[in-house]
Amino acid sequence: MQLKRITLKYLVYLRTIIWQFYRDKIYYALGASIVFGLLIYTLNHFFYPSNFWFRFTSENTISTWFCERTDMLKLVRQPINTFTNFGYLVNAIFFLSKGFSDAKKSYAFNLITANPFYSIVLGVVSLYTFACSTFFHSSLVEVASKLDFSAVYSISLFPLMYFSHRFILLVRNKPSNIKHPLETRWLVFIFSLIYLVLTFGVSMDYVNPIVLGFIVSTGGLGYVLERRDPNKTVKAYLLFMVIFITSAVVFFKMDIAKIGCNPDSFLQPHSLWHILNSFAVFYFYLYIRSENYIPDKDDKLLPFKDALPH
Repeated sequence: MQLKRITLKYLVYLRTIIWQFYRDKIYYALGASIVFGLLIYTLNHFFYPSNFWFRFTSENTISTWFCERTDMLKLVRQPINTFTNFGYLVNAIFFLSKGFSDAKKSYAFNLITANPFYSIVLGVVSLYTFACSTFFHSSLVEVASKLDFSAVYSISLFPLMYFSHRFILLVRNKPSNIKHPLETRWLVFIFSLIYLVLTFGVSMDYVNPIVLGFIVSTGGLGYVLERRDPNKTVKAYLLFMVIFITSAVVFFKMDIAKIGCNPDSFLQPHSLWHILNSFAVFYFYLYIRSENYIPDKDDKLLPFKDALPH
């Protein structure tokens, strides 16, 4: 009963905070998603049939690669898989708004709030992922496929860069709640170089093992940081991230293997990959923002302090 009471009070508290400070972002995200869906419908309804994408090179088997029924005469060839990219757009709006907000604050709790650069970069990466995945599932052309894989590299490199920065600061015994421009510049240079080499110099056949290597490296650094510097983050966010990304990978594999496949369903396994993956990125962001976070020092929360469960 006590656990239930505290849980319900937290939910009320979080709902109050989110609605109070992110109401406009919620409206923007909802509006953008509706416009995006209407645009897909409009293009496929009024410009059908279309041979626009036939001028580009595509894989011979691309029309049957995904579970969703693919009409190659549509401008948006896979409307369901295309529309579910909206999660990345919603994330981008949130991350960018937090980055610009952090830039105006005088007090920082951690690496993310001290360096709004990270929130802004993740927002840009999310926009890039939205654009590349939308381009690919709309067209299914080869150049879009390469861009889609490049977005996978960018979004998988971000957590590794963040944990590398924290690890360096931990080894050098430096606080994470102040700016460290030298380390930031070097990390941006190194990880940008890795991204460019992988995108333009490495065959797409190696994407899966490379991304798996990034995930393992990120997990290893995260484990070391939690062991060396414990009780500084909210582990629930990390748990949710792991659950969502694991579930996303399962649905990704199911789609390719055509397991539980209904080509005409409004909910496709690959579309669930998009949605769950965007949730995983969102919870990772909440996790890294929770480092050393002290609600009592957050001026925004003071009017709601009494609502906190005790």
